[in-house]
Amino acid sequence: MLGAAMSSTPAQKFVCPRCRTSFDRPCRFCAECGGDMTHASPLEAAQRAEASAPPAGGRELEPVDRRLSDSNRAWLGKVVDGRYRVLEVIGRGGMGVVYRVEHLRMGKIAAMKVLHRDLAHDPEIVQRFEREAAAISKLHHPHTVQVFDFGNAQGALYLIMEYVHGLDLAHIIQRDGPIPWPRCAPLLAQICGALQEAHELGIVHRDLKPENVLITRTTGGRDYAKVLDFGLAKLDQRGAQAREPSRETERNQIVGTPYYMAPEQIRGDEVGPHADIYAFGSLMFELLTGQHLYTGSTAVGVLTKHLTAEPDAPSVRTPRLGIPPAVDHLCRKALARDPAARWRSAAELGEAIEEVYGDTVHDATGPGRGSRALAGGRLVLDHDERSSDLRLRRSDIDAFERGLRRRRALVLGGSVAVALGAIAAGAALVMREPPPLREEREPNDDTAHANRIAAGVPVTGFLGKRHSPTEPDRDVYVVPWQSGSRRVVSVAVTGLPNIDIALGVTDGDGLHGATIDENAVGAGEALHRRLVDGPLVITVTEARTDAAGKDELPVENVSDPYTLTVTEEALAGETEPNNGEADANPLALTEEMRGYLDTHDDVDLLRWTGEPGTYHLVVRSDGGSLVWRLPDGQARTPGAATVELHRGDVIRLERTDRGGKGAATGEHRWSVVVTR
Repeated sequence: MLGAAMSSTPAQKFVCPRCRTSFDRPCRFCAECGGDMTHASPLEAAQRAEASAPPAGGRELEPVDRRLSDSNRAWLGKVVDGRYRVLEVIGRGGMGVVYRVEHLRMGKIAAMKVLHRDLAHDPEIVQRFEREAAAISKLHHPHTVQVFDFGNAQGALYLIMEYVHGLDLAHIIQRDGPIPWPRCAPLLAQICGALQEAHELGIVHRDLKPENVLITRTTGGRDYAKVLDFGLAKLDQRGAQAREPSRETERNQIVGTPYYMAPEQIRGDEVGPHADIYAFGSLMFELLTGQHLYTGSTAVGVLTKHLTAEPDAPSVRTPRLGIPPAVDHLCRKALARDPAARWRSAAELGEAIEEVYGDTVHDATGPGRGSRALAGGRLVLDHDERSSDLRLRRSDIDAFERGLRRRRALVLGGSVAVALGAIAAGAALVMREPPPLREEREPNDDTAHANRIAAGVPVTGFLGKRHSPTEPDRDVYVVPWQSGSRRVVSVAVTGLPNIDIALGVTDGDGLHGATIDENAVGAGEALHRRLVDGPLVITVTEARTDAAGKDELPVENVSDPYTLTVTEEALAGETEPNNGEADANPLALTEEMRGYLDTHDDVDLLRWTGEPGTYHLVVRSDGGSLVWRLPDGQARTPGAATVELHRGDVIRLERTDRGGKGAATGEHRWSVVVTR
């Protein structure tokens, strides 16, 4: 039996890490290119030797999958959100466990990352997860692992991602050792392309490392990089102290991995795209040399070297590999301790990589289709559309949802046709839209009984009889716009002489909600230029604070009406929410942007989308005081300024009375325009 089992095992192959030629027997040097073969597949060889060794006592043992635990097994066979059946565990790391799943209706395969359960117990982390997941689901670059879906199931947060068949760079380095520059350059350029798209959308990876770059192969045989886990590192802040560096992304690590953390990230400063550039430099150094940039007996020792030491050039660390001086320059500039001294963007770094590649490598590394998406573009590959039809892709999700909508329309159409004769007499009455309300109609204290109103039609109402000794009257209204119809709206309510009014809005997808209690008793409230998708739900009530005494009853006012107005705005201009970098509004040359700082704590972010250069920037403020800042952090007052802008730079506007509350001091309108 043992002999039969061994005869069915494929022969061990030893692959040259430089030219990819395979050999049946181990050797020190490649017979084709002379490359070092001492790192050729040692991990795979050890695994095969261990698997083929007879067990003690002559009995066959069941293989042990170290990725499985009791909690992991509980997911196997489960159906998540009615759509995804969990098939098997395929990996685990510091953030959670990764499973292979199947879409029930389409039969296609995807990957599901389930985050550690204790993350789902913190409402702030859940809210942050939803924001980050919504942001990274917008990433479409072919060298980014796509995120299709996310949610909360069985008390844990999950992401549905593209299933990529391949190895991460950490395993490849461990298996092959240093990666020669001709093979390394295309991978680096591809990673730059993925980073650039994310940075333009305000997303910072924060934990770029070899474990987070998967390498698969195109049908033409070329290496194809896919970057994963954008933005997820900052969700896991459970461990306050750095621990020993490890190849595994461990559960209690700090936000980032010590081997790849930028100095500003270590100091706790605000982290931006330049931190990813530094991590990229550390990753590039490791690919070229097979060694970490800095090592130490403790994590603190590694972090200290990032803060104080000068990085070696890759060619100095491994002089026998013949790394060109221009490649040293690429790496060391990315590793500058001062963020301003690094490459200005991933796009600029990608262009430099392609230029050096063109000067130092005369023959292409293999067949394949190029793209000009990143500068010269010989190294960034188009998406391989010939990949397996068994894997779930974003196009599959989009096509599936379109099919569902078509089927619903056909079923509805058939039902209407069958019933048409029976309802013909009353069709005119049924189809006639009721006129929008102009006066509140009780009861309307929850969404199930919300009054239907229309934009542009003022509505009067009363905050009358309280619901209980501690709960005031609450009036709920809905503007019944169709789901999928995106609009920009402003909502305003006038004040009542003896009540501090609070105004809340939310939309159909629940992602654009806001509540405002900015002004004091007697004053109204307003929320300007909210981006909504689908029905708009509005709540008017009395603001109640924890400081209110238990004996202080909610106020009833049945004589003074308030007036509620919904205004549909032009799409051009500021759209809220825009207080996070992922939601920053795009700012283009000569196009004036207008907006509002609705609350004392409101922050509006604008992202420069033009070319790098020197520009005249004019900030105006009407009705209130504000300051604005560029990435340098310097507070500037309204007026004209000549500034240096780079693509992706964020302009931050905020009020000078930030953190306060009181009587209305104007609408705090602002405008920004950039000219040559």
